[in-house]
Amino acid sequence: MGRKGQDKRAKRTIAPRFWTIQRKSHEFTVSTSPGPHSRKISYPLVVLVRDVLKFVKTYREAKNIIRDGKILVDGVVRSDPSYPIGLMDVIDIPELKKTYRILPVKGTTLTTVEIPESEKNLKICRIKNKSTVQGGKTQYNLHDGRSILIDNGDDKPGDVLLLEIPSQKILKTAQLKVGSIALVIRGRRTGQVGSVKEIKPGTFTRQKIAGLEISGTVTELPANMILIIGDDKQLLTLPIEV
Repeated sequence: MGRKGQDKRAKRTIAPRFWTIQRKSHEFTVSTSPGPHSRKISYPLVVLVRDVLKFVKTYREAKNIIRDGKILVDGVVRSDPSYPIGLMDVIDIPELKKTYRILPVKGTTLTTVEIPESEKNLKICRIKNKSTVQGGKTQYNLHDGRSILIDNGDDKPGDVLLLEIPSQKILKTAQLKVGSIALVIRGRRTGQVGSVKEIKPGTFTRQKIAGLEISGTVTELPANMILIIGDDKQLLTLPIEV
């Protein structure tokens, strides 16, 4: 009988480039489970604990820590070693009194950045799309797999919500508009922040384009390559490069 179920392994040589793993020491590494982030833009939780944060040296040690419920993701215990960790996720380790946010920095698509205790219950989520559901409520579908129902939703795809986690209470919003502050999350300028100077609407054959001023130079980027992090000031304390 053929093998059934998902293969939980992935070849190290084709793992995402931002994974800080040794590529040639072994043939395979852990693959991410199906979840809120795709494989190309996330870490398996066990790789994050072992290879990025370097709290342990082996897969077994990392797996035991995770399955003992010692790691919280966005305020919720995650016991799956392969759970995908992606953009803006908050990793909390109560025993060590350490909290980290997953962010892009210069030269790295995603990595961990330690954050203050006061911000561990806050998270920025981008609206991917929205729809009206039965009863007339608006459903926001967010970049990290969340879906939120509200009575009246005027925000658009590309705008962001500042959430309280894990309750998912909406604290503030920020729009994709001229004057907003944006973080580049992919491409050559990953990790840099600038001010939106222009927005070109998308067409049938072209994505929406945002003109972002970084260090005095305006660069045009597809709108899905940036994340709005505030209107006139940042919603969170983000140690990012201008």
